[in-house]
Amino acid sequence: MSAPAPAPEPALGFLHGGSFSQLATLADPAVRLWRPREIYLPDATEADFAELTTLIVSDRLHLGLLPRVTAWVNGVAERGGTVVVLGENGDCSWVPGLAGLTPAEVDFWWWRLPDGDNGVRRAAEDHEAWRHLTPRAVRWHYHGLLTPPQGATVLAYTDRETEGEPATEQVLLYEDRVSTPGRLLVTTMDPVYHHGSRFMPGATQLLLGLLRWTGVKS
Repeated sequence: MSAPAPAPEPALGFLHGGSFSQLATLADPAVRLWRPREIYLPDATEADFAELTTLIVSDRLHLGLLPRVTAWVNGVAERGGTVVVLGENGDCSWVPGLAGLTPAEVDFWWWRLPDGDNGVRRAAEDHEAWRHLTPRAVRWHYHGLLTPPQGATVLAYTDRETEGEPATEQVLLYEDRVSTPGRLLVTTMDPVYHHGSRFMPGATQLLLGLLRWTGVKS
C-alpha cells in the first residue's frame, strides 16, 4: 500500500487593492514574517486562491471589483480553510451565514472623554482567540453591526447601540465554523487601513493578533 500523500504546505493569502495603507501593511516586517501571498484584487484569478489554507480579505476593498472574486474567496472556506473578512467592504452579503450588517456611526473620539466607553465588550472569554488578541485589539472603533448565524461564536460586541440584542445583533467580531466546512472570521473593524496609516495602536494589535491566530509563520 502506498504511503498517504503529504498534507499541503500551509499558505496564507492576503487580498488587497493596492491602496497606500494596504501596501504599507504588506511591507511591514511584522507582517512579512507570516509570508503572505499577495493577491492584487484587479488582477486576481481563481488560481490565486486554489492552494490557500488561510485568506485575509483586507478592509476597504473596491466594491466594484470585489464581487468578481467572492466565489473564489468563499472557496477557501469551502475547502476547509480559514477566511478573515475585515471591515468596510460593503454589506458583505456574499459572506456565508451572515444574517445582516447594519451601518453604525463611527465614534473616533470616545477615548478623549473622561471615563470614555464605546460600549465594546468581549465575549467567550475562554475562547482561543484571547490567547492572541489583547483587550485593546477590539476596543477602538467599528464601522457596522453584524448579525452572525446561529452557532457562530461571538467574540466582541457593543452594548452602546440600539439596533437589537447586543450579543447577537450588534456584533463586531465573530468566528463561524458552521456555515462552511472551514472557518470564517468576520469583523467590521478596519485594522489594515489604520496599521498601514501608522495610527490607532489597537488596530495594529488586532491585525497582528489575527495573524498570530490564523497565520503561517516562517
